[in-house]
Amino acid sequence: MRVRSSFISFICMLLVAISGIRCRAEQQSPASSNPVAYYIDSRGGNDGNRGTSAAEAWQSLKNIKQGLLHPGDSIRFKRGAAFTGPLYIYDSGTGDNPIVLTDYGEASEPAPSFTNPVFALNNYGNCVRVKGSFVIVENLYLHHTAAYVRGSYTPSSGWDTTVWEMGAVYIDKEAENCIVRNNEFNDCVVGVKSYGRNAVIRNNYIHDCNRVLKEWGWGPIGIWLGNDYQEASYNRIFNYSAVDPRIEWGPDGVGGGADGGAFEIDDARYDKSHISIHHNYTRDCQGFLEITWTDIKQHPVYKSFDIHHNISDDYQQFIAMWQGAECNIENNTIVRRKKNVNDWGVFNITGTNTRNRIRNNLIITELDIQIYNTGLRTSTNPQDIIENNLYYAASGNLVMGKEGPGTAPVFADPLLVKYSGADKPEDFALRTGSPAVNKGLPGLFNIDFFNKPVKGMPDIGAIESGE
Repeated sequence: MRVRSSFISFICMLLVAISGIRCRAEQQSPASSNPVAYYIDSRGGNDGNRGTSAAEAWQSLKNIKQGLLHPGDSIRFKRGAAFTGPLYIYDSGTGDNPIVLTDYGEASEPAPSFTNPVFALNNYGNCVRVKGSFVIVENLYLHHTAAYVRGSYTPSSGWDTTVWEMGAVYIDKEAENCIVRNNEFNDCVVGVKSYGRNAVIRNNYIHDCNRVLKEWGWGPIGIWLGNDYQEASYNRIFNYSAVDPRIEWGPDGVGGGADGGAFEIDDARYDKSHISIHHNYTRDCQGFLEITWTDIKQHPVYKSFDIHHNISDDYQQFIAMWQGAECNIENNTIVRRKKNVNDWGVFNITGTNTRNRIRNNLIITELDIQIYNTGLRTSTNPQDIIENNLYYAASGNLVMGKEGPGTAPVFADPLLVKYSGADKPEDFALRTGSPAVNKGLPGLFNIDFFNKPVKGMPDIGAIESGE
């Protein structure tokens, strides 16, 4: 009986102890229903304050440390304030309760600004560097970040991976389900660099960078993706192009004198699939999208990218796909009326038997720019599936190139609302009677550039006419 009694007493004490541990654990993890907002004001705050109200705002970033943030918490930067990064976010939110970096204050004040003029070991010109999952970065102004600077971290031989650490907003490979939205990036050599799966980069304004990010082989990049399962949508990217005779890179000697672009996918350490780039408007960039293949290793598996309902009025290519197969390139409006030292054609797809689907695209060229260019490799045979595209040379000759025109092509003036001087998305809409109306094939994506549902047979291009 004493043994049994002792055993029961032991079990009771154990249950009490476990309950106590559980209670303490629950006390240490704030409930998501009671989130904490931290306020930072570079002009009127004080780092000795509590930081949990606008009246008790901190002044700098130094109190933001690992372990501070919990699901549902936010960091709010006062409008009109200015900060120098990098700001590291190590903690994670949840799907229902993300951690949010955002603004507060008078709407008439400018968005809180971030810059970082330093490129050094563990400080790669980043303004915000996200290592936690379920983090939202929104409503910030990021500007004038540092270009690459060679240092002691640079390997004496082999591939220099430090260049992949750049980005005004950088999302680490460990950071999944993050969102970067409603921000402005001005003269950042890399706007957003993301390795995080399920990242969404949406509705950002990225503009005006004409500096190389690394001398002399890399121009500026608006959005740079290094892993799969990511989305970049509803962004505006303007004037991302560096032109300099010292620039030299690329297979077949095609990269001399200019580089840069709106979007880039690379880093062959990681195979990639299910990347979606849609509903973006780009202008005056050194290409819309480049997908590279020859860096730290050769011939990674890149496939199943969706590129649709974009408007691109840029230099150089719409897509340079050095590597990539089974991609869907649908319902884009592509204008190529500008040339500088590089001209790769509209589609520069250099794989063999890649079977990418190119359909329902509206393509306007000038200056004899080639539409289907497969690079300088005469043996290249992509065998793309090309269907129901509209081709029009607004001036000069229509130069089809090594593929195309495919099945059911339309050769006619698409009758845009405005072509000469067009500088906003609505200028690229179709006028009544356009030959592009109802001439597309049923596609995989049924919302047009302006989120209008596609009914019946789709139009060719990014914008539905409604006829």
